[in-house]
This record gives sequence, C-alpha cells and structure tokens, in this order.
Amino acid sequence: MKNHVFLAKPYRTILLTAIALITTLGLTQGARADTVYYFSINNTTGIDASGLITVSNTGPLGASTVTGITGTFSDAANNISGAITGLNFAPPPTFNLSPPAAPNTFGAPAFTSAGFSYDNLFWPDADSPAVCTDALAFYGGYFDVYGMAFNVAGGYTVDLWSDGQLGGYQLNDSFNSVPFSPNNIDGLAYAVDVTASPVPEPGTLFLFGTGLSGMAALWRRRKEIV
Repeated sequence: MKNHVFLAKPYRTILLTAIALITTLGLTQGARADTVYYFSINNTTGIDASGLITVSNTGPLGASTVTGITGTFSDAANNISGAITGLNFAPPPTFNLSPPAAPNTFGAPAFTSAGFSYDNLFWPDADSPAVCTDALAFYGGYFDVYGMAFNVAGGYTVDLWSDGQLGGYQLNDSFNSVPFSPNNIDGLAYAVDVTASPVPEPGTLFLFGTGLSGMAALWRRRKEIV
C-alpha cells in the first residue's frame, strides 16, 4: 500500500504560493519581446569594453536581432577610448536559395565604411551556426562570422564577430573608414574574450521579491500559531 503524505494547510499554502511564483516568473520571461544583456570584451593588448545590448527575440536560425547598444570601448594600442554611440544599421539577412550556396547560409551581409561585414545577429546560447559559404567552419558563439558593428565617439567603428570553433571571438576597428593595421580587412583581427548574460527585468525582480515576502509572512504566521 502506498504511503500518502498530507501537508498541513499553512504548509500547503506556502507550497502553492511558491508554485504560483515560479509559474508567474516563467510566463513573464516567455512574454518578453526584448531582452537586455550585460556584455564585456577584453584581451591582453588593451582592448576593453562593457555595457548593455538589447536584442529582439526574432531572427533567423535561432538568432535574436541586436536592436541597441550602450557602453564604453577602449583600444590602448590605437588610442581609442570613448562611449559607444550606437549600432550600424543592418537589413535582415536573406537566405541563399540556390546552388552553389548552401540553403541555410546567408546572402551578402551589410558592410561598414571600412569594409567590415556584419549582420547584427546574436545567439543567446552562444551556438551560432555557419552562415557563410566561405567559412563553414566558423560556427559557435554569441555572434556569427559576420558579427555586430557599432560606433564609438570620435569617429571609430568596431566590428565584433565569432570564428567559433577556430578560436572564439575576433574584433576589427577603424577610424574615419580606415582600418587600423595590422587589424585590417585581410582577415587579421584582434582575438578577444566575450561574455554576455541577461539582465533581470525590473518587473520580474519585483514579483520575485513580493513572492518571497509573502512566503516569509506565511511562515512567521505559522510559527506564531504553533
């Protein structure tokens, strides 16, 4: 015969409150159209950046589309230091529909004035696919081989991209449309480390705090009754 465990009413109330809180948080996260991420970029040669990027949940091949960026960027080797002033515009990528291009790769991306390619796509799970027929080994990471392009105060433009399984992340930068050397469009770029993590939504934090306060109150009431 199976043993059945029955909870006293106050304990059942606390349990149900916890379940409701978890469910509400799940629904809140699922309903969000945009997500904000903390990001940081750094390497041993003096490149350092941090800030926030906003992404829309809509994008091809499991990607989100970067819709905004704020923060600071510096490159000690090239005397760059300033506020990130915004994204370079990128139209939605189009799929290659006929041979010889693979059907799951993109057509021509957008290009910065210095000639760096970008599509401003972001994969929250750092699992970007190969999107370029010339670099099918370039997959895995928050960005694809085209990457994300943004501007820095003072006339600088930065392109951050992923070479995935070949090493991680790469960064190119330029000043007034001229690439820095040896960081140029011939494929030479700075290897950088990138981290990204979602920023908790204020409403979610409020719900979580309210739920915990309610559970604590029920627990105190139970102890007073006992």
